[in-house]
Amino acid sequence: MPPKKPKTANAARSRTEKVNGHSDPLKLLPKVLAMLALAALSSPVSQLNLSPVYGAIPSYLYHQKAITATAFIAFMGRSTLNRYLPKNVETYIPVLAFWIPNIQYVLFKFSGQLGPTYGPVLTEVLTFLPLLGLVFYTVSSMLDSLDLTELNPVIADMLPPVGSYFVFSIVEKTVSSSISQWMGSTDLLTRSGLNFLIAAGFAALSPSLLLLLAVPALYHTIAFNPHQFPDRTIPTLNSALQPHNFTLLARHESLTGYVSVLESTSSHFRVLRCDHSLLGGEWLVTPQRQKQGQRVPESIYQVFTMLEGVRLLETRDDKPDSEKSALVIGLGVGTAPKALVERGINTTVVELDPVVHQYAMSYFGLSANHTAAIEDAVPFVERTSAKTPGAYDMIIHDVFTGGAEPPGLFTIEFLEGLKTLLSEKGAIAINYAGDLALPSTQLVLNTINTVFPSCRLFRDSPSNPAMPTDFINMVLYCVKNDGGNGKKAVQFRKPTEEDFGKSLAKKQHLVPKPDLEIDFAFDPEEKKDLLRKGNTHELERYHADSARNHWKIMRTVLPDAVWENW
Repeated sequence: MPPKKPKTANAARSRTEKVNGHSDPLKLLPKVLAMLALAALSSPVSQLNLSPVYGAIPSYLYHQKAITATAFIAFMGRSTLNRYLPKNVETYIPVLAFWIPNIQYVLFKFSGQLGPTYGPVLTEVLTFLPLLGLVFYTVSSMLDSLDLTELNPVIADMLPPVGSYFVFSIVEKTVSSSISQWMGSTDLLTRSGLNFLIAAGFAALSPSLLLLLAVPALYHTIAFNPHQFPDRTIPTLNSALQPHNFTLLARHESLTGYVSVLESTSSHFRVLRCDHSLLGGEWLVTPQRQKQGQRVPESIYQVFTMLEGVRLLETRDDKPDSEKSALVIGLGVGTAPKALVERGINTTVVELDPVVHQYAMSYFGLSANHTAAIEDAVPFVERTSAKTPGAYDMIIHDVFTGGAEPPGLFTIEFLEGLKTLLSEKGAIAINYAGDLALPSTQLVLNTINTVFPSCRLFRDSPSNPAMPTDFINMVLYCVKNDGGNGKKAVQFRKPTEEDFGKSLAKKQHLVPKPDLEIDFAFDPEEKKDLLRKGNTHELERYHADSARNHWKIMRTVLPDAVWENW
């Protein structure tokens, strides 16, 4: 009589029963890894699709918490989900992936009502999170076929979900940290291209007749969705914008986000947009405005005209403009650097995004007669301040976008680098946007004032009770050496007609108005709370509130439909 086989062998054999069409559990591992990788790629792609409508910061606020909650439900609640989900649930994943752009398209039309807090959450609850949950559930079912009987029972139960989540997290973090570097380089490396790539990947892993349900989604995406295939759907987008009197001139997905140039056909202005933020714009010259005296395009934001006022500071530097040099950190549409170049000042512009630089020259008249450093400003300043101290007679620092400032560009170390780059008679103008009532604004101003004690602070416009918050643009004018005169050393010379050129805006705003000056007092007691390299968490804590306030302001500048249709 043959000996009985141990129960463990029977259990192991039962685990090797066909699972999702596979008899060998080891053959499932490549498929499991591929599904987790596609799910991980879906995470930053979902954020990329949300950012033009809600901004990057509001879109990300609850993203990671939602991922964790979804993983917990899918892995820990699988026995309950088994009762409600079909056995072939895996085949529904690619169908949902193909429909996600269409669901987003519908939900974005309600962004004005949903707002920057609930809008991103609801959109992901109905798109990315169900996809992620189905992937985790399917992967967990597949991994049940692995023979882990030799392991401790607790470890055997926890290893598949923990391992799956670990793989997902590693891939997601890797992709999220690098995806911006190659966005827009090909048609596939765009929001729409990546959406299609993810859906096609899931379809290849789980082919079925259910994919016929994705045909209507694909047709709508190609024929009617202005978000998809950016170069091919500009006519579709302009048809959607026409009732709102806007026209898209150009758009591209780039390092810092979705960058586009829009023109108002009724109010006749042109703006440069990046995600849910405006980097600047100009009033165009029209026959009607010519009658009113306008001769050149004028900045729609007077703060950019104010920044040029740094060249009027009395610093005892009697060199002619043709012998002076200027450094501009952050470009936007190039209002201030364009003015400096026109004055014959040797101007260097540091701009992270090559598309922003390209559009500033192509659509906003920035002359090619300048030096462009297309890179991160932090390493640029570290490198040049060590090699060429005192290289610049004036510096303009203007990097605010999307409702928040890049923290690294407001640290003690970065500002000290700018101070080193200034000549002994040099001056700097720093644009900062925020609410003076927020501790984050006080923190930034204290840090700046520590490096540049001789400063004066001006807001760009009087307070407006109709606005949802007193979120303002402000400019600090500072001199490197005050000669012992403190704030009194920050004085503006009287401008001449030559300073104004043909610009009406310069006549009004080149020199800041005394009634817009803010009496800011630096508190030495707060010196311990200054921003330092690697320690900017205190500032980042307030980014959410700042970004939400900025979102509300942007929605008063352009109609909801312009933001929603990209």
